[in-house]
Amino acid sequence: MVEAKGGAVQRISNVGIFSLILARGVTNLPSLVVSLLLVDIATSFNVQVGAAGQIRTTSGLLSIIFALVMGVLSVRYRHRSLLSFGLILFVVSAVASYFSASLTMLLVFYSLAGIALSMVNPMINSLIGVLVQPEKRTTVIGWTVAGLALIYLAGSLSAGYIAPWGWRMALVMVVVPLSLVTCLLCRFQIPDVKQESGGKVSIGGLFSGYGALLRNRSALGCILGTVLGLTTWNVYLVYGASYWRQVFMMPVTTTAMAMIFTSLSYTAGSLSAGRFTKRLGFRRLLLVTTGALGCITFFAFNAPSFWVSFGLAVLASFFAGMMITISSSFSLEQIPQYRGTMMSLHSAAVSIGGTLSAAIGGLILLAYGYGAYSIAMGFLGMAGALVYMLLTYEPRRPGM
Repeated sequence: MVEAKGGAVQRISNVGIFSLILARGVTNLPSLVVSLLLVDIATSFNVQVGAAGQIRTTSGLLSIIFALVMGVLSVRYRHRSLLSFGLILFVVSAVASYFSASLTMLLVFYSLAGIALSMVNPMINSLIGVLVQPEKRTTVIGWTVAGLALIYLAGSLSAGYIAPWGWRMALVMVVVPLSLVTCLLCRFQIPDVKQESGGKVSIGGLFSGYGALLRNRSALGCILGTVLGLTTWNVYLVYGASYWRQVFMMPVTTTAMAMIFTSLSYTAGSLSAGRFTKRLGFRRLLLVTTGALGCITFFAFNAPSFWVSFGLAVLASFFAGMMITISSSFSLEQIPQYRGTMMSLHSAAVSIGGTLSAAIGGLILLAYGYGAYSIAMGFLGMAGALVYMLLTYEPRRPGM
């Protein structure tokens, strides 16, 4: 458990919240460049798109493993320090990936972004849990998710503009500057928080959060539901742009413009989450959004035209923005005394979703194509809604 320095709970400033919004946005930039320019990456190494897409799989696997480690580190080390180190690691990954001479080297260097992701995301939510009033947490998380989408939008335009200079230059120019600026803002604008133990924790204490999780059926259901829901959503993030470019022969610039509208829809969904949660509650809203995302995915990659696919992707983005915001808030309230551990596991669940989507997608794409892939992912989304219904219960929501 954590508290602000001096024993009193501190409140974060608006600039500090803005820093967290930027930090959340940074986490999506490496995958954005890879998704938009995956065809170009495959061409540069003379491999198929499905094979090149496995760089996301490798990165995701490391992210999962390190997220579990973060469940322990978050009990021992200051959240702000872990957040800052993760942001620097994004810089190291992008620069190292620039110099990759083979796909194998790229697999290794890009995977550092997976470790960085597992450090940054849970610390953002944990800091919100400590520094933001309970009644405002869902709204603030919604803003960080919305910021992720808006930065994704800006990154799409930037990557599309830089694309003629190659995917290497796009990766460095999109990821490095914002990561460095965000790291400085976080160091100076986010209050430092420390563990109640003062950093002296027994071996049993380090793993106590995992014990509490295993005894909580709703917390386990929340993690499993997140895995399934995020697996479905990552269909759009990993292979959406490639689907439009390969099946409908859309140019990079048009694809980037289309991603602007999906980003705006995602933003609208995340900003609407707080309002809908007050009316429906966490659990019921997760049932609706995860189930709707699964249903839409059945058809989005089996569309008769680009415009039908694009319209479905916009609608899916709205439900996804809402689903991810509520999933984070829902997880944050499951085990309040172990927020760092719970959010690290939530981050692992998000990474597992992305990894499953990339891994399964690569195999199914090579064997059966986009249509079969979307049907499989649609069923997983529906399964996620079923998990929320059967295993979770509505937590007490202060101030609502």
